[in-house]
Amino acid sequence: MLRAGHSLSEIARTIGKDKSSLGRHVKDYGGRNGYDVREVRRRKHMKRVDAMQGIRVIRGSLLRFMTKELKLHKSPEQIAGVLRKRGGSLVASTIYRYLKERAPHLKQYLRSSKGKYRRKRGTKIREKAREQGKKRRIDERPAIVQKRGRIGDWEGDTLMGRDKRVRIVSFVDRRSGYLIAFVLPKMRSRLLTSLALEHFRHIPKKKRRIFTLDNGIEFSDWERLEKKTGMTVYFAYPYHAWERGTNENTNGLLRQYFPKTLDFNLITPAELAHIVRRLNDRQRKRLGFVSPRRVFWRRRTGCN
Repeated sequence: MLRAGHSLSEIARTIGKDKSSLGRHVKDYGGRNGYDVREVRRRKHMKRVDAMQGIRVIRGSLLRFMTKELKLHKSPEQIAGVLRKRGGSLVASTIYRYLKERAPHLKQYLRSSKGKYRRKRGTKIREKAREQGKKRRIDERPAIVQKRGRIGDWEGDTLMGRDKRVRIVSFVDRRSGYLIAFVLPKMRSRLLTSLALEHFRHIPKKKRRIFTLDNGIEFSDWERLEKKTGMTVYFAYPYHAWERGTNENTNGLLRQYFPKTLDFNLITPAELAHIVRRLNDRQRKRLGFVSPRRVFWRRRTGCN
């Protein structure tokens, strides 16, 4: 594009880069008239070669010493410190780089198996375990939910399109099959909760009892959802999609109109609302060929 005379703005827009970053890159590698992709590749290769030079010194007796000390659960800082006292010049960062590039199997002996940097407060594994421990699981729900014996027990999940960052969020009432769906423009749990609260604001309180949700991170703001709606939140077990069977079947109906290959950025709220109305007005065999809308909004709501 440079040779064809395109401006930096056009090139940056085409390849999805920032104009100023692109300008610095072109300047560093010869400018508009001297830019040579072969030179770019050569210089980047040499940078990688230089980065590897440091770890090449770790071999023979030095490697054996380092391995022995690591297996005694000594840190790279301690190993490097001992070597410096003996007249060596190996630094801790070189040991870390060696473990990453050449000997990842030795990382198991580090205090933190992730490598050089440790989190100040706990680890992601412990944090995840704590969050999972807070969740109510699906088998804790009242028995009437499993039997579809009342209106107001909702299942929730998201559908993904070509752009994985944009989702359709679907909530389905187990008893009636009544659907609430909206577009989630960004994968933000707080945004999902705010949009859900807006939609459920129009649902009568007696038809808002529980949620059974998927385990995706988009539902990680579930405690606020629970507090604001007054509904109890339960979670299916990971990778047990069949535990939310009503939701999964309804998502299959939505897929007729919104396949995975579709860019969900193109879906308008009006278009989605039209499809939701169509599905809610479609008669269902399991309802005696009555529509979900009629079952959900009729005055008598099962066990109330």
